[in-house]
Amino acid sequence: MIKAFFRGLVIGLIFWSISINWIFDAINFYGAGYFLSFCIAALLIFYLSLYFGFFTFLIKFFEGNKFFVLLVPSLIFILEWVRSWMISGFPWLNIGIFSVPINFTGYLPLIGVSGTSFIFGLIIVLALKISILRIGSIFLLLLVGFLSPNKNLFLDEDSRQLKIAVVQPVENNYKILNNLTLQAKNDGAEVIIWPEAVSSYQNFQASTEFADIDIIGGFFVQQDEKIFTSIINTSTNDRYDKRNLVPFGEFQPFNNLLKNFNEFFNIPNSSLTRGEKSQKKVLIQQIPFSGLICWELSFNDTFVDRTRNTGFIIHISNDSWYGKNMPAQHLLHAKARAIESQKWVVRSTTDGISDIISPYNQKKLSKNIPKGIKGFKTETISTNMKNTTYLIFGDYPLLIFSFIIILLALIDKKRNEK
Repeated sequence: MIKAFFRGLVIGLIFWSISINWIFDAINFYGAGYFLSFCIAALLIFYLSLYFGFFTFLIKFFEGNKFFVLLVPSLIFILEWVRSWMISGFPWLNIGIFSVPINFTGYLPLIGVSGTSFIFGLIIVLALKISILRIGSIFLLLLVGFLSPNKNLFLDEDSRQLKIAVVQPVENNYKILNNLTLQAKNDGAEVIIWPEAVSSYQNFQASTEFADIDIIGGFFVQQDEKIFTSIINTSTNDRYDKRNLVPFGEFQPFNNLLKNFNEFFNIPNSSLTRGEKSQKKVLIQQIPFSGLICWELSFNDTFVDRTRNTGFIIHISNDSWYGKNMPAQHLLHAKARAIESQKWVVRSTTDGISDIISPYNQKKLSKNIPKGIKGFKTETISTNMKNTTYLIFGDYPLLIFSFIIILLALIDKKRNEK
């Protein structure tokens, strides 16, 4: 079983080294130097690879179990769930996210990205042994995934049209933002979205040049001794406060134990206050919207809670310090969320990749704004107040099911050992 663990660990090291090498760029951005950046990135990659090791270890441990077919996808689901909250969580690049590039998206509105990881695991374990029943089961699973027969179940007959724009300033400069905002307004945009952490909100409120424009953007908000990073409807001052803060970049996960570490990096805004789990819905033109900041988008609980009973999703981010590869992965998560919720995702970033994403037919949309390109994009979206099955129940049904399967597998193993 130890050999099985190390096989999984090696596979994990390869996968994560290729997938999140941008971690090195993010750490080095604040002056850690190549050697220290490499060491910290390597430590994170090793930690994430442990989950691959635990998976192959458990597969060997339960080998021959009568629940094996359901056990494999259940282990995948549980391990991804644990990774999403352990040590503040890293819910990045779950297996199910790769359903989007291959258009295997039929399960996303039903059980989400994490549930699609379960389906991938189930298909693989069914394919290990050939039988008529297994071939039929695989065919049905593939049919639902690729044909998406459920896509018309969640359409809102009372949908509203809203012409909305995203701006990508490359740098958070009011002169650039003003110019792009005016261009978007002249293009007919009713609502204009700015990226994450443009400035302090007090500085924005002191400006009068945006008084007659509906702007939703990311700002720092100070309340007494607390500082939040928020997405704010500047017409009403209503806001969502970011809940899932970036460790070390926005908060210290071990309080003052790593105070010297933070002082060495001199990271600005690294002592932010975490937002509440449940927050009041924010409206724009009487339409409730879901507001998600940066990698909050990848946290299932935050996404479901924030997006349930809303008309569309606004996602703002500043990916400029993550290197070249991360923004494309971030956009992939945004596309998955659009399909999961069957709601448009309006995504504004500082220097890319900004986009307005349709949940229905992404291929028909105009091109996004590539990384490093200054500009804006306008699109007419349709609101959708209906909730998909995934937004109603989240991960709970499969979470309960997976724990039951693991419990039954343990009971079966104990009986066989007697």
